[in-house]
Amino acid sequence: MNISDKELAVLNDQLKHHMQVILKCTLPSEKYGRLLLASPPTSRYPYIYPRDTSCAVQFFRRVAGSRRGYDVAQQAFELIESMAHFMKDVQAESGHWGQRYSLDGEDKSIYKQEDNVAHGIAILCNYLLTARRLNKEVKNLDEFLESINRALDFSFNHYYEKEINLFHSTTSIHESAMEEGYTIWVNFTFLYALSLVHEIATWFHDKNIISSRYLDFRQNFLYSVSELFMNGERYIRRIDPYGRVDLRPDFTLLSPFYYGFLHYRSEMASSVQFIEKQLCDPELGMIMRYLPFYKDFATHVHAGNGPWLQYTAILAQYHYWAGNIQRGDELLSLIDKYTNERGEIPEHLSTCKRFETFIEKEWKTGLDFEKEFHKPILLDNVDFDKILEEANNMARSYEETGKKCMFLDKTSEEGGYIQFATPLMWSHVEYARALLVKSKDWWKIH
Repeated sequence: MNISDKELAVLNDQLKHHMQVILKCTLPSEKYGRLLLASPPTSRYPYIYPRDTSCAVQFFRRVAGSRRGYDVAQQAFELIESMAHFMKDVQAESGHWGQRYSLDGEDKSIYKQEDNVAHGIAILCNYLLTARRLNKEVKNLDEFLESINRALDFSFNHYYEKEINLFHSTTSIHESAMEEGYTIWVNFTFLYALSLVHEIATWFHDKNIISSRYLDFRQNFLYSVSELFMNGERYIRRIDPYGRVDLRPDFTLLSPFYYGFLHYRSEMASSVQFIEKQLCDPELGMIMRYLPFYKDFATHVHAGNGPWLQYTAILAQYHYWAGNIQRGDELLSLIDKYTNERGEIPEHLSTCKRFETFIEKEWKTGLDFEKEFHKPILLDNVDFDKILEEANNMARSYEETGKKCMFLDKTSEEGGYIQFATPLMWSHVEYARALLVKSKDWWKIH
C-alpha cells in the first residue's frame, strides 16, 4: 500500500518510540553487539527468552526488509543478527533450546516448554532470510543451516508423535500444566518454523544440509494441523494427552492468524468473536489470556488476573488485517490508557483489589509457589538454585508492584489498578507490529 510522506513520518516517529523502549530491554555484548531481554535488566524478566525473541525477530524482519525504509531498519537488523548468533551458540549439542538464558549463555530454564525449539529455528531462519533480502554477508552460513537441521532432528525425535501427527508439549506460552498434550500454539509455532525452513531450503538448496524429509513433511502438516484443531466453526486451544478436546477460551486461538496461516478465514473470525466475548476484562477492558479459575492448579494468576497487553495488541492486529479499523484503534487506545508517564507498556494489568486478594490467598499461603514450581511441569532434575532465583524474582516483583505500580482510584469499585512488568519488550513489539498491519505493511499468508 502507498503511504504519504506525512503518514510515513508519523509512523516512523511511532516506531522510533517503541524501538527506544525495546532498546531499554537490551544490554551491550562484546561478542554479539546487543542482546535482547524480555524486560529491563533489573526488572521481572532479566533473561533472554527464545519465545519473546522470536516474536520480536518477526517484527524486526519486516521493519528491516520493508521497501519503506523505516528509520529504525538498521537497528532492527542489528538486533536480528545479534540474537541469531547468540541462539546458534547457546544451542545444546542435541539440537535443543531451553526456556531462557543469561547474558553469558547459561541455560536458566525451569520449565520444559517444548515450543522453544521451534522458536530457535524461526530466529535463525528469519535472520538468514533478512540478510539475503538486504544482501548482507552471513558468516558461518553452514553452521546456521546445521543448527537448524539439528533442531529439527531433536523436535521430531522428542516431540513429534507420528500416529497423531502433532507435536506434544508439557508447557509452552502460559508456562503451566494447562498446556499438557497437543496445543494450538505449539503446533502452529512448529508449522511456522517448518515454513521458514522450507523458504530457507529454496534459497540455499545447493548446500544440501537440511534434510528433505522435513521439507516434504511441511506440506502435509500445513492442512492437517488446522483441521485437527478445529471444532465446529472455530479453533480449539488443546487436545489433552487422553484425546479430550479442550474448548475453553484462550488467547492462543489467535495462533493461526499470528503466524500467517489464514486458509480458514471464517473459522478464524468465529474464534476471534469467541475470544472477545469470553476474555474481555469487565473492569479494565482488553483481553485476558484465559479465564482465571484460580482454584484450578494449572491456572496461574500472577499478581492478580487481568488483561495482557501484548495479546490485546495481537487482537488489534487481527482487526486491522480484517479491515475492522475502528475496533483495532479502540484496542490500541485502551493500551495507551494504561502506559506509564514514559509511554512504556506493561505485561499485564490487574485491579488493586485482585492484586491484594492474590497476595493474601495465593502468595502468602504458598499456593502460587506450588503452582509455579509444580514438579510435572519442571525440567527433570532442575537445579534448586534456579528455582530459588526465580522465587526471589517473583517476591521482588510483587513487592515492587505493591509499592510503585499501584494506581489508586477511590471512585472505582476495584480501587484502581496495578501494572506488572513495565516495560515488557514483547508488548512494545506487538503494539508496533499492529501499527504496521494497520498501514498494510504486513501480511504474508503461508
